[in-house]
Amino acid sequence: MVVPPYAVAALLAWFVTYWTTPTARWLARRVGAVDYPGGRRINRRPLPRLGGVAIALGVLLGAAVTLPMPGPVAVVREPRHLVLAIPYGAVPREFWGILVGAMAVALVGLYDDLRQVSGRVKFPLIYLCAALPVLFGLTTPFVTNPVTGQLVALGLWGQVFTAVWVGSAAIAMNSIDGVDGLAAGIAAIVAGTFFVAGMLRGAGLPTLVLCAAVAGSAVGFLRYNFNPARVIMGDSGALFLGYLLGALSVAGLFKTLTALSLAVPLLAMGVPIFDTAFAVFRRLRRRVSVFQPDRAHVHHRLLDRGLSQRQAVLLLYGTTALLSSLSLALSGWVDRWIPLSVAALLGGALWVVARRLGLLVRTP
Repeated sequence: MVVPPYAVAALLAWFVTYWTTPTARWLARRVGAVDYPGGRRINRRPLPRLGGVAIALGVLLGAAVTLPMPGPVAVVREPRHLVLAIPYGAVPREFWGILVGAMAVALVGLYDDLRQVSGRVKFPLIYLCAALPVLFGLTTPFVTNPVTGQLVALGLWGQVFTAVWVGSAAIAMNSIDGVDGLAAGIAAIVAGTFFVAGMLRGAGLPTLVLCAAVAGSAVGFLRYNFNPARVIMGDSGALFLGYLLGALSVAGLFKTLTALSLAVPLLAMGVPIFDTAFAVFRRLRRRVSVFQPDRAHVHHRLLDRGLSQRQAVLLLYGTTALLSSLSLALSGWVDRWIPLSVAALLGGALWVVARRLGLLVRTP
């Protein structure tokens, strides 16, 4: 019997996060890292906010154990023994950089959970953390001209783009972490999409392992975070998950050097990306600081239309799954009729749900 490393990573990340989240919840109460009702917050009772510690532990431990595995784990039957054969090898340098940056961004988020740092300080630190894997060799070296098909070398601009993209992905995920289970569920869907895209495109095992670890940890955390939540992930979790998804999209997708390879991360992460883009535009239009939080994110608008937290979250889950199916279809890596059919079914279902909930009715 053989077990691929990504299966081990998913199970280990799920196990660690599932069993350490109650401890993180207890710790948050002890140190006062608690979100109380009021202001922009929609929770009606105090919620501890250090769930991100459990998420980070799950992913990092799962990655540390399985990233050095160049092949599957085998259980070999000997005449009088069962032998567990675990292969080990070198980890690509850029993935060490991803893990170093992940720990750094988790620490930034943890400090914010404990001390409430202003955006003017926090956001530059996030981009500095996102630049760490670039120092280890993670970059976007080329893009493809969609008209001529020729490769265009980016040079230094590829490194700048990588750091900005990874940092922005972290901030985008953090911006939608305002409803029970939303960020964790979307992270699981996006990580699963990246995993499927990587499998179809022949991505290396390290990319698949990290995708599986992120998905496993996010699913393990949802046991405590789905409405009604008993703990929230805080900035330490949301920034950590967004950072990893941004880094994985560079490591596993942008390096295909095709124009449509951009479709997978852009569409799969469409909900947090477009919500953050609209938030920046909205604040600039109002001539207020882009760092000033507000209560006009997409999940807030859905709640204001009368949806419950569960309805809003499930609707955004469905939207993310729809965009993920479209991304796989547009990328051309699979038989397009399969993901297009799934996207059509999801789109029809979302339209019916939105109509029944009154989201398509124009308000005065």
